[in-house]
Amino acid sequence: MGTVFYAVLLAIFYSGQPIEWKGYLFSLWLFIFISEGIFAFNKLIACKHPWHTHTRGRVLFLLSFSIIWFLLAIMMAHYFKPWIESGEPMAPVAYNVSLIIAILFVTIYVVLLFAYNYHQSLSVVMLEVERLQQDKLKQDYRALQDQINPHFLFNNLSTLIAIIRHDKEAAIRFAINFSDVYRYVLESNKHRSIKLIDELKFLKAYGALHQERLKEGLVVEHHFDEEYYNWHLPPLSMQLLLENAVKHNVATKASPLKMKMYTKDGKVVVSNNINAKTTTYSTNTGLSNLRERYKLLTNKEVVIIKNGNEFRVELPLIKQ
Repeated sequence: MGTVFYAVLLAIFYSGQPIEWKGYLFSLWLFIFISEGIFAFNKLIACKHPWHTHTRGRVLFLLSFSIIWFLLAIMMAHYFKPWIESGEPMAPVAYNVSLIIAILFVTIYVVLLFAYNYHQSLSVVMLEVERLQQDKLKQDYRALQDQINPHFLFNNLSTLIAIIRHDKEAAIRFAINFSDVYRYVLESNKHRSIKLIDELKFLKAYGALHQERLKEGLVVEHHFDEEYYNWHLPPLSMQLLLENAVKHNVATKASPLKMKMYTKDGKVVVSNNINAKTTTYSTNTGLSNLRERYKLLTNKEVVIIKNGNEFRVELPLIKQ
C-alpha cells in the first residue's frame, strides 16, 4: 500500500523526477503504522466482540479506532513534513490531495478487513451449525434405536409365552437362543448402519427362533447377491420385517406363512403372503421407526406395498 501510494503521488506531482528515498521510506512507514495498528486493535477486540454475535459493535469500534488512528498518523506526518521536504516546501494542493489519497487507501484497507473478518466469522458459524446439526441427527437416530430394544423384547417375550404353553423343552431352547440373539441386538445399537452380510448372519439365527416354534408354518426363501454383501442398512431392519410378518399373520402347517427375501437393484426386498390374524396387539413403532432411521441415513425411502395377497417392503441399501 505504501509503495502504491508513493507511486501514485510521484506520477501525479513529480512525473519524471527521481525517487525521493525519504518520501518513499516515510510512505512505507506511514502505511505500516496505520495498517498494523488497525489490525492489532481488531485482534484485541475479537475476543469480547466476535463478529457473529456483536457485528454492529465490532464495526463501530473498528471504524472509530480507524479514524482516530488515521488522524494520529496525519499528525505525525505533519510533524515529519519538514524532514521529508528537505528544504523545499510541499505545495498545499499536493499535500491535501495526498491526504485524500491516503484516506482512500485506508478506507479500502478497512473495508477489506471488514470483509475478511465477516467471511471468517461466517465460516466459523457455518461449521458450528453443521456440527450441531450432526449432533442432533446422532441424537435423533440414537432415540430411534432405543425404541427397538423394548419393541424387540416385548414381541419375543410374547413368543416365548406362547411356546411355554405348548412345549416347555422348546421354550427352554428358545430362551437360550434368544439370549444370544439379544446380545447382538444390544451390540448393534452402537452402530448407525451395518453390513448386509452381518445382518444376514443375525437374521439366520433369529429366524431359527421362530422356526423352532412355527415349524412347517414358516417357510422362508432367500437369495442375496454377493455383490451387495458389503453394502449397509440400519441394524435389525430385516429382523423387524420378519417379526412383523410372523406377528400379524397366521403361520400354521395348514396355512403357512411364506416369506421371500432377496436383493434387487440395490435394494433388499422382503415379501410375505397375507393371512392376517383376527386379533393382534401392536405398538405401531416397527415400520415407522425403520422409515425414520432411513431418513437420517439416506435420502432414499423405504417402499411399502400392500395388495390383496402380498405385503412387500423394499429397503434401500447404502453403498459405502
